[in-house]
Amino acid sequence: MKKYIVCVALSVLFLSSCNNFLALSPEHQINENNFYKTEADFENALVGVYASFREIYTHEIFYLAELTSDNAEVSISSSSVAEMEFDEMNITPSNTIVQGFWTKVLFTIARANILLVRLEQSDLSMESKARIASETKFIRAYSYFLMVQIFGRSPITHGEFRSPEDIANADLSLKSLEEVYTEIIKDLKEAEELAVDDSQEDKGRVSLGAIQGLLGKVYLTRHQYTEAIHTLGSLIERNVYSLEPDYKTLFSPGNGNTKESLFELKFISGFNQGNEYSVLFTPASTGLLANNQQGSGRITPSLDLMDAYEEGDARKKASVGDTIRPNGVKEYSRHGLKFVDLNAENPRDGSVNFTVLRYADVLLMYAEALNEDDDVNGAQAYLNMVRSRADLEGVEISNKEDMRESIAKERRLELAYEGHRWFDLLRTGKTQETMNAFFVGKGLNFTVQNHELIFPIPRREIDINPELGQNEGY
Repeated sequence: MKKYIVCVALSVLFLSSCNNFLALSPEHQINENNFYKTEADFENALVGVYASFREIYTHEIFYLAELTSDNAEVSISSSSVAEMEFDEMNITPSNTIVQGFWTKVLFTIARANILLVRLEQSDLSMESKARIASETKFIRAYSYFLMVQIFGRSPITHGEFRSPEDIANADLSLKSLEEVYTEIIKDLKEAEELAVDDSQEDKGRVSLGAIQGLLGKVYLTRHQYTEAIHTLGSLIERNVYSLEPDYKTLFSPGNGNTKESLFELKFISGFNQGNEYSVLFTPASTGLLANNQQGSGRITPSLDLMDAYEEGDARKKASVGDTIRPNGVKEYSRHGLKFVDLNAENPRDGSVNFTVLRYADVLLMYAEALNEDDDVNGAQAYLNMVRSRADLEGVEISNKEDMRESIAKERRLELAYEGHRWFDLLRTGKTQETMNAFFVGKGLNFTVQNHELIFPIPRREIDINPELGQNEGY
Protein backbone atom coordinates (compact mmCIF):
# COMPACT_ATOMS: atom_id res chain seq x y z
CA MET A 1 0.00 0.00 0.00
CA LYS A 2 1.19 3.49 -0.79
CA LYS A 3 2.35 5.51 2.21
CA TYR A 4 2.36 9.25 2.35
CA ILE A 5 5.12 9.92 4.83
CA VAL A 6 5.16 13.60 5.64
CA CYS A 7 6.18 14.48 9.19
CA VAL A 8 4.41 17.74 9.95
CA ALA A 9 6.43 20.11 12.05
CA LEU A 10 3.35 21.32 13.89
CA SER A 11 2.71 17.77 14.96
CA VAL A 12 6.24 17.61 16.34
CA LEU A 13 5.41 20.49 18.64
CA PHE A 14 2.01 19.26 19.76
CA LEU A 15 2.24 15.51 19.36
CA SER A 16 5.93 14.85 20.11
CA SER A 17 5.59 11.99 17.67
CA CYS A 18 8.44 12.47 15.17
CA ASN A 19 12.18 12.84 15.58
CA ASN A 20 12.82 14.21 12.09
CA PHE A 21 11.04 17.07 10.46
CA LEU A 22 10.89 15.22 7.15
CA ALA A 23 11.08 11.47 6.69
CA LEU A 24 11.61 10.58 3.04
CA SER A 25 10.34 7.23 1.85
CA PRO A 26 12.17 4.91 -0.55
CA GLU A 27 11.88 5.69 -4.26
CA HIS A 28 9.07 3.19 -4.78
CA GLN A 29 6.97 5.07 -2.23
CA ILE A 30 5.43 8.50 -2.37
CA ASN A 31 6.98 11.39 -0.43
CA GLU A 32 6.17 15.07 -0.20
CA ASN A 33 8.58 15.98 -2.99
CA ASN A 34 6.70 14.01 -5.63
CA PHE A 35 3.25 14.25 -4.08
CA TYR A 36 0.76 17.13 -4.44
CA LYS A 37 1.12 17.09 -8.22
CA THR A 38 -2.17 15.77 -9.56
CA GLU A 39 -5.82 16.17 -8.66
CA ALA A 40 -5.75 12.57 -7.39
CA ASP A 41 -2.92 13.52 -5.02
CA PHE A 42 -4.99 16.36 -3.59
CA GLU A 43 -8.04 14.12 -3.28
CA ASN A 44 -5.98 11.63 -1.30
CA ALA A 45 -4.67 14.42 0.93
CA LEU A 46 -8.24 15.62 1.48
CA VAL A 47 -9.26 12.10 2.50
CA GLY A 48 -6.47 12.32 5.08
CA VAL A 49 -7.95 15.54 6.48
CA TYR A 50 -11.37 13.90 6.78
CA ALA A 51 -9.80 10.85 8.42
CA SER A 52 -8.05 12.99 11.03
CA PHE A 53 -11.28 14.81 11.82
CA ARG A 54 -13.13 11.50 12.16
CA GLU A 55 -10.63 10.43 14.84
CA ILE A 56 -11.91 13.22 17.09
CA TYR A 57 -15.29 11.47 17.10
CA THR A 58 -14.05 7.98 17.96
CA HIS A 59 -14.48 8.51 21.69
CA GLU A 60 -12.98 11.74 23.13
CA ILE A 61 -15.88 13.95 22.06
CA PHE A 62 -18.36 11.84 24.03
CA TYR A 63 -16.39 12.24 27.25
CA LEU A 64 -16.09 15.98 26.67
CA ALA A 65 -19.67 16.68 25.58
CA GLU A 66 -21.78 13.91 27.16
CA LEU A 67 -20.03 12.46 30.23
CA THR A 68 -19.41 15.96 31.58
CA SER A 69 -23.16 16.62 31.38
CA ASP A 70 -26.37 15.43 33.00
CA ASN A 71 -26.86 12.99 30.10
CA ALA A 72 -24.35 10.34 31.09
CA GLU A 73 -22.31 8.69 33.81
CA VAL A 74 -19.76 5.92 34.27
CA SER A 75 -21.35 2.67 35.44
CA ILE A 76 -18.30 0.47 36.09
CA SER A 77 -15.98 0.41 39.10
CA SER A 78 -12.89 -0.27 36.98
CA SER A 79 -12.97 3.02 35.09
CA SER A 80 -9.74 4.94 34.58
CA VAL A 81 -8.67 8.01 36.54
CA ALA A 82 -9.24 10.14 33.44
CA GLU A 83 -12.80 8.83 33.07
CA MET A 84 -13.67 9.45 36.70
CA GLU A 85 -12.37 13.01 36.42
CA PHE A 86 -14.98 13.60 33.72
CA ASP A 87 -17.73 11.86 35.63
CA GLU A 88 -17.01 13.97 38.73
CA MET A 89 -16.16 17.20 36.82
CA ASN A 90 -12.75 17.35 38.41
CA ILE A 91 -10.60 17.42 35.29
CA THR A 92 -6.85 17.94 35.73
CA PRO A 93 -4.13 19.02 33.27
CA SER A 94 -2.80 15.43 33.28
CA ASN A 95 -6.06 13.97 31.95
CA THR A 96 -5.18 11.65 29.08
CA ILE A 97 -8.55 12.07 27.32
CA VAL A 98 -8.12 15.85 27.20
CA GLN A 99 -4.60 15.29 25.87
CA GLY A 100 -5.91 12.97 23.19
CA PHE A 101 -8.51 15.50 22.11
CA TRP A 102 -5.96 18.33 21.92
CA THR A 103 -3.59 16.17 19.88
CA LYS A 104 -6.20 14.98 17.38
CA VAL A 105 -7.73 18.39 16.78
CA LEU A 106 -4.44 20.18 16.23
CA PHE A 107 -3.18 17.38 14.00
CA THR A 108 -6.31 17.82 11.87
CA ILE A 109 -5.64 21.56 11.62
CA ALA A 110 -2.01 20.89 10.64
CA ARG A 111 -3.09 18.53 7.87
CA ALA A 112 -5.61 21.06 6.60
CA ASN A 113 -2.97 23.80 6.58
CA ILE A 114 -0.56 21.73 4.49
CA LEU A 115 -3.25 20.89 1.97
CA LEU A 116 -4.34 24.52 1.61
CA VAL A 117 -0.77 25.75 1.16
CA ARG A 118 0.02 23.14 -1.48
CA LEU A 119 -3.33 23.70 -3.19
CA GLU A 120 -2.59 27.39 -3.62
CA GLN A 121 0.74 26.51 -5.25
CA SER A 122 -0.74 23.88 -7.55
CA ASP A 123 -1.76 23.96 -11.21
CA LEU A 124 -5.19 22.45 -10.58
CA SER A 125 -8.18 24.03 -12.29
CA MET A 126 -9.91 26.87 -10.48
CA GLU A 127 -12.99 24.67 -10.08
CA SER A 128 -11.03 21.87 -8.39
CA LYS A 129 -9.15 24.33 -6.20
CA ALA A 130 -12.38 25.93 -5.05
CA ARG A 131 -14.05 22.62 -4.18
CA ILE A 132 -11.10 21.21 -2.25
CA ALA A 133 -10.44 24.51 -0.46
CA SER A 134 -14.09 24.77 0.56
CA GLU A 135 -14.14 21.32 2.13
CA THR A 136 -10.77 21.79 3.83
CA LYS A 137 -11.65 25.19 5.30
CA PHE A 138 -14.84 23.71 6.76
CA ILE A 139 -12.87 20.96 8.53
CA ARG A 140 -10.31 23.47 9.81
CA ALA A 141 -13.05 25.79 11.03
CA TYR A 142 -14.89 22.97 12.81
CA SER A 143 -11.63 21.91 14.46
CA TYR A 144 -10.97 25.42 15.73
CA PHE A 145 -14.61 25.62 16.90
CA LEU A 146 -14.14 22.51 19.02
CA MET A 147 -10.84 23.83 20.40
CA VAL A 148 -12.17 27.21 21.46
CA GLN A 149 -15.31 25.78 23.07
CA ILE A 150 -13.24 23.34 25.14
CA PHE A 151 -10.15 25.38 25.99
CA GLY A 152 -11.32 28.97 25.50
CA ARG A 153 -8.20 29.63 23.42
CA SER A 154 -6.24 28.01 20.60
CA PRO A 155 -3.10 28.44 18.53
CA ILE A 156 -3.88 29.82 15.07
CA THR A 157 -1.65 28.70 12.24
CA HIS A 158 -1.94 28.82 8.46
CA GLY A 159 1.39 27.77 7.04
CA GLU A 160 3.28 24.56 6.54
CA PHE A 161 6.27 24.05 8.83
CA ARG A 162 9.15 22.36 7.02
CA SER A 163 12.12 23.09 9.26
CA PRO A 164 13.03 23.91 12.88
CA GLU A 165 13.54 27.49 11.74
CA ASP A 166 9.95 27.67 10.52
CA ILE A 167 8.74 26.68 13.96
CA ALA A 168 11.13 29.05 15.74
CA ASN A 169 9.84 31.95 13.66
CA ALA A 170 6.16 31.06 14.00
CA ASP A 171 3.71 32.53 16.48
CA LEU A 172 2.30 29.45 18.25
CA SER A 173 0.88 31.22 21.26
CA LEU A 174 -2.69 30.62 22.36
CA LYS A 175 -4.96 33.23 20.79
CA SER A 176 -7.93 34.77 22.55
CA LEU A 177 -11.47 33.54 22.19
CA GLU A 178 -12.35 36.53 20.00
CA GLU A 179 -9.39 35.97 17.69
CA VAL A 180 -10.23 32.29 17.25
CA TYR A 181 -13.88 32.98 16.46
CA THR A 182 -12.83 35.61 13.92
CA GLU A 183 -10.70 32.94 12.25
CA ILE A 184 -13.53 30.38 12.33
CA ILE A 185 -16.06 32.74 10.74
CA LYS A 186 -13.54 33.83 8.10
CA ASP A 187 -12.86 30.20 7.12
CA LEU A 188 -16.56 29.35 6.96
CA LYS A 189 -17.54 32.40 4.93
CA GLU A 190 -14.75 31.66 2.46
CA ALA A 191 -15.84 28.02 2.34
CA GLU A 192 -19.42 29.17 1.72
CA GLU A 193 -18.33 31.39 -1.20
CA LEU A 194 -16.32 28.55 -2.75
CA ALA A 195 -19.00 25.88 -2.33
CA VAL A 196 -20.92 25.03 -5.47
CA ASP A 197 -24.32 23.87 -4.19
CA ASP A 198 -26.10 21.20 -2.14
CA SER A 199 -25.89 18.54 -4.84
CA GLN A 200 -23.40 16.48 -2.84
CA GLU A 201 -25.06 13.08 -2.50
CA ASP A 202 -22.25 11.72 -0.36
CA LYS A 203 -22.97 13.22 3.07
CA GLY A 204 -19.47 12.25 4.12
CA ARG A 205 -18.24 15.18 2.01
CA VAL A 206 -18.77 18.81 2.93
CA SER A 207 -21.60 20.62 1.15
CA LEU A 208 -23.02 24.13 1.22
CA GLY A 209 -25.65 22.93 3.67
CA ALA A 210 -23.01 21.62 6.08
CA ILE A 211 -21.08 24.89 5.87
CA GLN A 212 -24.15 27.00 6.57
CA GLY A 213 -25.26 24.66 9.35
CA LEU A 214 -21.93 25.07 11.12
CA LEU A 215 -21.77 28.81 10.47
CA GLY A 216 -25.25 29.19 11.95
CA LYS A 217 -24.15 27.21 15.00
CA VAL A 218 -21.11 29.46 15.41
CA TYR A 219 -23.24 32.60 15.19
CA LEU A 220 -25.68 31.14 17.71
CA THR A 221 -22.80 30.32 20.08
CA ARG A 222 -21.62 33.92 19.74
CA HIS A 223 -25.18 35.16 20.42
CA GLN A 224 -25.18 36.86 17.02
CA TYR A 225 -28.85 36.07 16.51
CA THR A 226 -29.46 38.21 13.43
CA GLU A 227 -26.62 36.48 11.59
CA ALA A 228 -27.76 33.05 12.82
CA ILE A 229 -31.31 33.68 11.59
CA HIS A 230 -30.06 34.80 8.18
CA THR A 231 -27.69 31.86 7.73
CA LEU A 232 -29.94 29.10 9.05
CA GLY A 233 -32.97 30.62 7.36
CA SER A 234 -31.17 30.52 4.02
CA LEU A 235 -30.38 26.85 4.55
CA ILE A 236 -33.99 26.00 5.45
CA GLU A 237 -35.50 28.02 2.61
CA ARG A 238 -33.59 26.08 -0.05
CA ASN A 239 -35.70 23.04 0.96
CA VAL A 240 -32.87 20.58 0.33
CA TYR A 241 -33.09 18.76 3.67
CA SER A 242 -35.98 17.30 5.64
CA LEU A 243 -36.66 15.21 8.74
CA GLU A 244 -36.54 11.44 8.37
CA PRO A 245 -39.99 10.04 9.26
CA ASP A 246 -38.50 7.23 11.35
CA TYR A 247 -36.15 8.66 13.99
CA LYS A 248 -34.51 5.29 14.63
CA THR A 249 -33.17 5.01 11.08
CA LEU A 250 -30.81 7.92 11.78
CA PHE A 251 -28.75 5.79 14.15
CA SER A 252 -29.09 2.23 12.84
CA PRO A 253 -27.03 0.19 10.35
CA GLY A 254 -27.51 1.53 6.84
CA ASN A 255 -27.97 5.13 8.03
CA GLY A 256 -25.73 6.69 5.40
CA ASN A 257 -26.77 9.67 3.29
CA THR A 258 -30.24 10.26 4.75
CA LYS A 259 -32.18 13.34 3.69
CA GLU A 260 -31.75 14.68 7.23
CA SER A 261 -27.96 14.45 7.28
CA LEU A 262 -25.91 17.56 6.53
CA PHE A 263 -22.53 16.03 7.33
CA GLU A 264 -21.59 12.59 8.60
CA LEU A 265 -18.54 10.47 9.33
CA LYS A 266 -18.33 7.17 7.48
CA PHE A 267 -17.36 3.90 9.14
CA ILE A 268 -16.74 0.57 7.43
CA SER A 269 -16.52 -2.79 9.18
CA GLY A 270 -13.86 -5.31 8.29
CA PHE A 271 -11.16 -2.91 7.13
CA ASN A 272 -10.01 -1.42 10.44
CA GLN A 273 -12.28 1.53 9.64
CA GLY A 274 -15.12 0.78 12.05
CA ASN A 275 -16.25 2.49 15.25
CA GLU A 276 -16.53 1.33 18.87
CA TYR A 277 -19.85 2.95 19.74
CA SER A 278 -21.47 -0.44 20.35
CA VAL A 279 -18.96 -0.96 23.18
CA LEU A 280 -18.67 2.61 24.43
CA PHE A 281 -22.40 3.14 25.09
CA THR A 282 -23.45 -0.31 26.34
CA PRO A 283 -23.13 -2.08 29.72
CA ALA A 284 -20.14 -4.17 30.77
CA SER A 285 -22.16 -7.37 30.76
CA THR A 286 -23.72 -9.80 28.33
CA GLY A 287 -27.38 -9.87 27.40
CA LEU A 288 -27.59 -6.98 24.95
CA LEU A 289 -25.02 -7.41 22.19
CA ALA A 290 -24.99 -10.43 19.90
CA ASN A 291 -22.94 -13.57 20.56
CA ASN A 292 -22.70 -12.93 24.33
CA GLN A 293 -20.42 -9.97 23.75
CA GLN A 294 -20.36 -7.12 26.23
CA GLY A 295 -19.87 -3.39 26.22
CA SER A 296 -17.75 -1.23 28.50
CA GLY A 297 -20.21 0.69 30.70
CA ARG A 298 -18.19 3.83 30.16
CA ILE A 299 -20.80 6.29 28.92
CA THR A 300 -24.12 5.16 30.39
CA PRO A 301 -27.31 7.26 30.14
CA SER A 302 -28.18 8.89 33.44
CA LEU A 303 -31.49 8.22 35.16
CA ASP A 304 -32.11 11.95 34.84
CA LEU A 305 -31.97 11.65 31.04
CA MET A 306 -34.13 8.52 31.02
CA ASP A 307 -36.81 10.28 33.08
CA ALA A 308 -36.76 13.44 30.96
CA TYR A 309 -38.65 11.88 28.04
CA GLU A 310 -42.36 12.58 27.87
CA GLU A 311 -44.84 9.72 27.74
CA GLY A 312 -45.11 8.54 24.14
CA ASP A 313 -41.88 10.17 22.95
CA ALA A 314 -40.80 7.93 20.05
CA ARG A 315 -37.19 9.00 20.49
CA LYS A 316 -36.70 7.27 23.81
CA LYS A 317 -36.73 3.68 22.56
CA ALA A 318 -34.35 4.66 19.75
CA SER A 319 -31.94 6.50 22.06
CA VAL A 320 -31.74 4.66 25.38
CA GLY A 321 -32.73 1.38 27.00
CA ASP A 322 -32.75 -0.13 30.48
CA THR A 323 -33.24 -3.86 29.99
CA ILE A 324 -30.74 -6.61 29.15
CA ARG A 325 -31.15 -10.39 29.30
CA PRO A 326 -27.96 -12.15 30.41
CA ASN A 327 -28.58 -15.90 30.21
CA GLY A 328 -32.17 -15.12 29.23
CA VAL A 329 -32.96 -13.47 32.58
CA LYS A 330 -34.33 -9.92 32.47
CA GLU A 331 -32.07 -7.43 34.24
CA TYR A 332 -32.10 -3.65 34.68
CA SER A 333 -29.10 -1.97 33.07
CA ARG A 334 -29.19 1.44 31.38
CA HIS A 335 -27.50 1.82 27.99
CA GLY A 336 -27.30 4.03 24.95
CA LEU A 337 -28.66 2.85 21.60
CA LYS A 338 -27.70 5.53 19.12
CA PHE A 339 -25.08 4.38 16.59
CA VAL A 340 -25.06 0.96 18.28
CA ASP A 341 -25.33 -2.21 16.18
CA LEU A 342 -26.77 -4.84 18.52
CA ASN A 343 -26.16 -7.59 15.96
CA ALA A 344 -22.59 -6.75 14.98
CA GLU A 345 -20.18 -9.68 14.86
CA ASN A 346 -17.50 -7.39 16.29
CA PRO A 347 -18.92 -4.46 18.32
CA ARG A 348 -15.50 -2.77 18.19
CA ASP A 349 -15.72 -2.55 14.41
CA GLY A 350 -19.11 -0.92 13.84
CA SER A 351 -20.38 0.36 10.50
CA VAL A 352 -23.06 2.80 11.69
CA ASN A 353 -22.14 6.27 10.45
CA PHE A 354 -21.96 9.18 12.89
CA THR A 355 -23.96 12.27 11.94
CA VAL A 356 -22.12 15.43 12.97
CA LEU A 357 -24.75 17.87 11.67
CA ARG A 358 -28.39 17.12 10.83
CA TYR A 359 -31.54 18.99 9.93
CA ALA A 360 -33.32 18.61 13.29
CA ASP A 361 -30.36 20.40 14.88
CA VAL A 362 -30.75 23.18 12.31
CA LEU A 363 -34.48 23.57 13.03
CA LEU A 364 -33.88 23.78 16.77
CA MET A 365 -31.01 26.24 16.35
CA TYR A 366 -33.25 28.36 14.15
CA ALA A 367 -36.01 28.22 16.77
CA GLU A 368 -33.52 29.29 19.44
CA ALA A 369 -32.28 32.22 17.37
CA LEU A 370 -35.82 33.37 16.56
CA ASN A 371 -36.83 33.19 20.21
CA GLU A 372 -33.80 35.19 21.34
CA ASP A 373 -34.77 37.73 18.67
CA ASP A 374 -38.23 37.96 20.33
CA ASP A 375 -40.08 35.95 17.67
CA VAL A 376 -41.64 33.42 20.03
CA ASN A 377 -44.36 32.38 17.58
CA GLY A 378 -41.84 31.71 14.85
CA ALA A 379 -39.71 29.66 17.25
CA GLN A 380 -42.75 27.62 18.26
CA ALA A 381 -43.42 26.54 14.68
CA TYR A 382 -39.93 25.08 14.19
CA LEU A 383 -39.86 23.51 17.64
CA ASN A 384 -43.12 21.74 16.91
CA MET A 385 -41.80 20.36 13.64
CA VAL A 386 -39.26 18.38 15.65
CA ARG A 387 -41.79 17.36 18.30
CA SER A 388 -44.21 16.13 15.65
CA ARG A 389 -41.66 13.67 14.29
CA ALA A 390 -41.31 12.34 17.85
CA ASP A 391 -45.07 11.67 17.98
CA LEU A 392 -45.57 14.47 20.50
CA GLU A 393 -48.20 17.18 20.52
CA GLY A 394 -47.12 20.68 19.67
CA VAL A 395 -46.53 23.17 22.45
CA GLU A 396 -48.30 26.51 22.75
CA ILE A 397 -45.99 29.00 24.42
CA SER A 398 -46.16 32.78 24.40
CA ASN A 399 -43.44 33.56 26.94
CA LYS A 400 -39.83 33.93 25.80
CA GLU A 401 -38.31 32.34 28.91
CA ASP A 402 -40.67 29.36 28.78
CA MET A 403 -39.85 28.90 25.09
CA ARG A 404 -36.15 29.07 25.90
CA GLU A 405 -36.53 26.24 28.42
CA SER A 406 -38.67 24.19 26.05
CA ILE A 407 -36.12 24.46 23.24
CA ALA A 408 -33.29 23.52 25.61
CA LYS A 409 -35.17 20.41 26.75
CA GLU A 410 -36.01 19.47 23.17
CA ARG A 411 -32.38 19.76 22.12
CA ARG A 412 -31.32 17.56 25.01
CA LEU A 413 -33.69 14.75 24.03
CA GLU A 414 -33.44 15.11 20.26
CA LEU A 415 -29.63 15.23 20.23
CA ALA A 416 -28.71 13.05 23.22
CA TYR A 417 -25.52 11.05 22.73
CA GLU A 418 -24.58 13.07 19.64
CA GLY A 419 -21.91 15.26 21.27
CA HIS A 420 -23.95 18.45 21.81
CA ARG A 421 -25.09 18.59 25.45
CA TRP A 422 -22.07 20.26 27.13
CA PHE A 423 -21.82 22.83 24.34
CA ASP A 424 -25.55 23.59 24.56
CA LEU A 425 -25.33 24.16 28.31
CA LEU A 426 -22.29 26.36 27.83
CA ARG A 427 -23.92 28.44 25.07
CA THR A 428 -27.11 29.05 27.04
CA GLY A 429 -25.30 29.86 30.29
CA LYS A 430 -26.93 26.94 32.12
CA THR A 431 -23.93 24.73 32.80
CA GLN A 432 -23.43 25.38 36.49
CA GLU A 433 -27.10 25.64 37.39
CA THR A 434 -27.92 22.40 35.57
CA MET A 435 -24.91 20.36 36.60
CA ASN A 436 -24.84 21.43 40.24
CA ALA A 437 -28.52 20.55 40.56
CA PHE A 438 -27.81 17.23 38.84
CA PHE A 439 -25.11 16.35 41.36
CA VAL A 440 -27.33 17.37 44.28
CA GLY A 441 -30.09 15.15 42.89
CA LYS A 442 -27.69 12.22 42.90
CA GLY A 443 -26.56 12.97 46.45
CA LEU A 444 -23.03 13.80 45.28
CA ASN A 445 -20.80 16.52 46.62
CA PHE A 446 -19.50 17.61 43.21
CA THR A 447 -19.84 21.05 41.64
CA VAL A 448 -18.84 22.88 38.47
CA GLN A 449 -16.75 25.90 39.41
CA ASN A 450 -16.42 29.02 37.26
CA HIS A 451 -13.01 28.05 35.92
CA GLU A 452 -14.26 24.58 34.96
CA LEU A 453 -16.42 26.00 32.17
CA ILE A 454 -13.27 25.63 30.08
CA PHE A 455 -10.84 22.75 30.32
CA PRO A 456 -7.17 22.74 31.32
CA ILE A 457 -4.42 22.97 28.74
CA PRO A 458 -2.75 19.52 28.78
CA ARG A 459 0.28 19.48 31.04
CA ARG A 460 2.42 17.78 28.41
CA GLU A 461 1.85 20.67 26.02
CA ILE A 462 2.94 23.22 28.62
CA ASP A 463 6.01 21.09 29.38
CA ILE A 464 6.87 21.27 25.68
CA ASN A 465 6.03 24.96 25.34
CA PRO A 466 5.79 26.78 28.70
CA GLU A 467 4.77 29.98 26.93
CA LEU A 468 1.33 28.47 26.30
CA GLY A 469 0.37 29.14 29.91
CA GLN A 470 -2.35 27.33 31.85
CA ASN A 471 -6.00 28.32 31.96
CA GLU A 472 -6.93 30.09 35.18
CA GLY A 473 -7.86 27.85 38.09
CA TYR A 474 -5.89 24.74 37.01
